[in-house]
Amino acid sequence: EGGTGVCAGSGPGGRIGAGAGGAAQAAINAGKAITNRRRCSNTAKASSRTFGPAGPAPEDHCSMDVPTEAMMPHESTLTPDEARIQRTEGARVIAARFVIAHLALLGVFFVPFTWQLGVAAFLSYVSRTFVIEGGVHRYFSHRSYKTSRAFQFLLAAAAASNGQRGAIWWAVTHRRHHRHSDQPGDLHSPVRGSVWHAYFGWLIDDEVLATNLDEAPDLARYPELVWVNKHHYVFTLAGLVGTFIVGQYTPLFGATGMGWAAVVWVFFVAMVASQHMAYAVNAFAHGGRPGLWRARPYATKDESTNLWWWALPSLGGAWHNNHHRYMNAARAGFHRWQFDPTYWILRALERLGIVWDLHEVPEAVLQEGRRADRA
Repeated sequence: EGGTGVCAGSGPGGRIGAGAGGAAQAAINAGKAITNRRRCSNTAKASSRTFGPAGPAPEDHCSMDVPTEAMMPHESTLTPDEARIQRTEGARVIAARFVIAHLALLGVFFVPFTWQLGVAAFLSYVSRTFVIEGGVHRYFSHRSYKTSRAFQFLLAAAAASNGQRGAIWWAVTHRRHHRHSDQPGDLHSPVRGSVWHAYFGWLIDDEVLATNLDEAPDLARYPELVWVNKHHYVFTLAGLVGTFIVGQYTPLFGATGMGWAAVVWVFFVAMVASQHMAYAVNAFAHGGRPGLWRARPYATKDESTNLWWWALPSLGGAWHNNHHRYMNAARAGFHRWQFDPTYWILRALERLGIVWDLHEVPEAVLQEGRRADRA
């Protein structure tokens, strides 16, 4: 199986997805000249100035066939002066946002609660967790399925509204994690650093504050994604204001005048809970001896494990050893008994024609896991 090209990630009708990831790996890992990469970038910009469907890129610059296993770009070989570095905010702003969001949780003691608010908060948590696990993780980071350019934008905007920065930043840092998992260069390994650093501290390290767009050319070719990545906070604030307006002026949450209650329960409680879902996978799904609480069916080069007890809250993201064995799959729960709600949602979206070409787990990988379970 092969990709289509760094710049050739979309076809007729704006359909984009899995092939772009493979081409990104090949363009960088093959050590192509800087001038050639710049020609690809310029060609992509020329074909992506509007939000409409992007046509296929010229084959002479950007088309190449690569194995599907190479869907994860390596570091850019450009120097800092040559690379496109996008800076958004500093460590103090990120830390302040973290503190403010958690202080806002104290509001649960001062605002009313209704069953409608409870349902809305739960649905908000599920949708936020899905756009992180199914959006910025399985789609933007690993290109495990295809979708339209419009839905790609919606995923990026929804993920930005969850306060975890932009989709390109997320993909760049996550791809670094896979390249160096539990080795020097891993940004959030509890094996090589503290659990706290793996949980949150890495987010305010100087080396991850900016986004090197040249580490994700398959994503940076879309100007709307670059804009969302730069202005991600706009979507978070819009979500907060929108939640207040709905709660204040409609009876959706049980009565009108529930604006601040909606902000606390539907916005902050759901957002912070979904953020901690991702933090927990980073910190607790690496290291530790396999046993009752964690399993390691695959002998990967890192120390990743499966956390069955965190599978449902993480919508399947806690099947982490599976994921590190075959990261390009649209599913992390490789077997039917491994609950993976993100995959269930993707299958539903596939039936609706919103996503397609979900990348499945090869039978050989499944058999490898079954043999380990029987051993």
